[in-house]
Amino acid sequence: MTLTGNDSTAAPALSDVIDTAHLARYTMGDVKLERELLGMFDAQLEELLTALENARGDVRAWKLAAHTLKGAARAVGAFPLAETALALEKEGPSAPDVLMDRLRGQAGDFRKAWRHWRESLSGDLQRTG
Repeated sequence: MTLTGNDSTAAPALSDVIDTAHLARYTMGDVKLERELLGMFDAQLEELLTALENARGDVRAWKLAAHTLKGAARAVGAFPLAETALALEKEGPSAPDVLMDRLRGQAGDFRKAWRHWRESLSGDLQRTG
């Protein structure tokens, strides 16, 4: 775990929440593409969490949001998050709150790690550019 420069809360390393080797294979090591994909995943993650929160009474909407989240997470290598999304997809809208709490925690950890990694890349680019 590393500390962010902006606050005193520990930010997990990107490799704690993403299989970075998987992502590098997927992007052929293109860091710019990794950054773009993770940014898109971050935005989609927020949308899908909101969709799940709003779909508690709608089986079809719930399963679609959980299934979409599972696929997006797998694509970028966020495998623990994908497993939670799979469990939510199987359980449906009556899923135990503990699963949604786990998903929210994993999403928060991803966001912290992503923000920290993105900021460190920006700093590296400024120093070398």
